[in-house]
Amino acid sequence: MKTLKKCFGLGVGRKSGLSFATFAICAIILLAVPLQISCSDSGDDNGDSNPDETRQNIDRQMIPVQDKTYSILKTEVTQELYESVMDENPSGFKGEKNLPVEQVSWYDAVYFCNKLSAKCGLTPVYAVDGEPDVEKWGYAPHKGNITGTVSQNENASGYRLPTMEEWQYAAKGGQDYKYSGSDNLAEVGWYDGKSGSKTHPVAQKAHNGYGLYDMSGNVMEWCWDSNPNYSRRRCNCGGSWSYDASLCVVSNKYWNDANYASRSLGFRIVRSTGK
Repeated sequence: MKTLKKCFGLGVGRKSGLSFATFAICAIILLAVPLQISCSDSGDDNGDSNPDETRQNIDRQMIPVQDKTYSILKTEVTQELYESVMDENPSGFKGEKNLPVEQVSWYDAVYFCNKLSAKCGLTPVYAVDGEPDVEKWGYAPHKGNITGTVSQNENASGYRLPTMEEWQYAAKGGQDYKYSGSDNLAEVGWYDGKSGSKTHPVAQKAHNGYGLYDMSGNVMEWCWDSNPNYSRRRCNCGGSWSYDASLCVVSNKYWNDANYASRSLGFRIVRSTGK
């Protein structure tokens, strides 16, 4: 406290009484104070950021899909975005904020979508037995199953998972390639043999015709659709860092239990336009 008083109350000079060590501390404090103010004013903390500003920041990263009524996040949901909403990060691969989040189940993904929608002042898309408030679902993320029927409100303004058809249409990017953006997967995606057996920060490879990244490889991505023969199995697309190239083709789809989580599995979000 005495050092602070010297810093803010006294000038720097021969008669100020500041030692070299104290002067150095003052310099550090004076540099740090504006940085702290800048960070707290940015609205990027986990607290009471402005809902409109939060939504605008996310929507700037959403790509309108040509001839369709939805926009889609240009990258997979990152660990930074996930943690800003959920206050936790379940991912197995950590170290960089722009790594895709993984080890999230389908249940975790729809829970996240509703929490993000509420944070942005939008109407949540999903409900469990008619209840859209996740705090009333009785579900602890990353711990088991949602009990009850998950439904979606197609007229809601919030964020959601793409349907399989929406995902595949966006992944094609208005092009006719085997993978999302190329016939050469190494140009656009991380896959087995080329990934170093791990995920990579999003948007490091080339994008597809719509400007979307990593829709082939890196992590598989949950979609809304349920298996016609077993409703608890949900669709995922795109292949991953651990998949052979032949499994990362845009037209491929896979089914896993809604409570399944893996280091190879994440998601991206969409939002219906005009809502």
